[in-house]
Amino acid sequence: MSKDNNVVPISWYGCFIWLLAILFFLYEYCVRMIPATISEHIIKDLNINTEQFALISSAYYIAYSAMQIPVGILLDRFGVRLFLSLASIVCSLGVFGFSISDTFYDCIISRFLTGLGSSFGFIGLLVITLNWFPHNHFGFLGGLAQLLGATGPLLAGAPIIYLMQKTGNDWHSIFWNISFIGIILFFLIAIFVRNKPKANSGEIFFISKELPLKKALKNLIKITHFWFVLPYAGLIYVSLPLMGAYWGTLYLETRSFDPSTAALIVSMCWVGLAIGSPIIGRLSDHFKRRKPFLVILGVLGAIASFLIIMQPSQNSLVLSFLFFLLGFASSGQSLSFATIVEQVPSELKATAMGANNTAIMLLAAFLPPAITIFIHPSGADHPHFITSDFTISFLTMPLCYLLASLIALFCIKETFCRQQNTVHYLSN
Repeated sequence: MSKDNNVVPISWYGCFIWLLAILFFLYEYCVRMIPATISEHIIKDLNINTEQFALISSAYYIAYSAMQIPVGILLDRFGVRLFLSLASIVCSLGVFGFSISDTFYDCIISRFLTGLGSSFGFIGLLVITLNWFPHNHFGFLGGLAQLLGATGPLLAGAPIIYLMQKTGNDWHSIFWNISFIGIILFFLIAIFVRNKPKANSGEIFFISKELPLKKALKNLIKITHFWFVLPYAGLIYVSLPLMGAYWGTLYLETRSFDPSTAALIVSMCWVGLAIGSPIIGRLSDHFKRRKPFLVILGVLGAIASFLIIMQPSQNSLVLSFLFFLLGFASSGQSLSFATIVEQVPSELKATAMGANNTAIMLLAAFLPPAITIFIHPSGADHPHFITSDFTISFLTMPLCYLLASLIALFCIKETFCRQQNTVHYLSN
């Protein structure tokens, strides 16, 4: 008989594996964001300009985004254990390489390698969530994963500034120590992670024969609404790396905030993402609606980003709240994964999530460097920025949020939180 595909029981071992995947997601998220926090130190130490620093940051995102569809295909075909283990050690080696880099080109290569390893983190986590937990809670669990994983950007903000000030360590030492944490994670993942729980006795799954890769991808391409979720996901998220990974801290310094306070304010966007993702996921699961939440979050992001740019307040609490709303609105990207999973056949879930993450990371890789050409210090001596140097470029943020909202309103199909391609099974 046909039943809802909600047959995976929750186990302690599944929770432990999920926690290990969360820790790797936290780790790769942290190493992704640290350069933004200490951008001034890196720029001065390497004697580079803002465009070169943006390219260093983009090297991570280019590798990350280019790998997302291959990551999905590999995880769909071979499972998560092998590739998550390899990814963790590659990511650690990239971090170690960055710690000993002393030229612009060394940094580019190291960040590219870090992005390569990190590319398996989030999709691997979502695949583990699908394999080890009931599917009708995927929106909430995906959001909860974002909450726990977003601790990485929080650790990459004010705590890193504080650590450098108190210990006197330079950025090389910070990355050197962090690389060894990744090595520990590699051993834990390699030893304990498993692809799937053992099949439950009494349940026989009727699963279609695995399609050839070429035919499976053709089937994915033919799903019209799949193509509308991708730009939504990228547009709703891109303001976060722009402010949180590129220019947020330096921008607030031009508004007379000291580096620690600026980093703390910017970190609130990651708090917003962390809190918003499980809340929106839970509400969406509860009301069995995706589309209204996708639309509302786009409007909220447009308002928050516009106020950050245009309102003159120097009140750190006001700005912290606005950055929080910016991150909360960007939690729509977490909900986009639940939406896209419900649109595709079961054998292509990881591939579809990889494609979705590609859209997110491509915009994160290319839009911030593209608008960097409009960001130049006004003073004769580098890097004397003033607030107006950023204003025109940052107006792209509310435009991105509004466009995402319009795509959700007119183009994305409501799934009612149900799998559009169901799997049937029999119970003895």
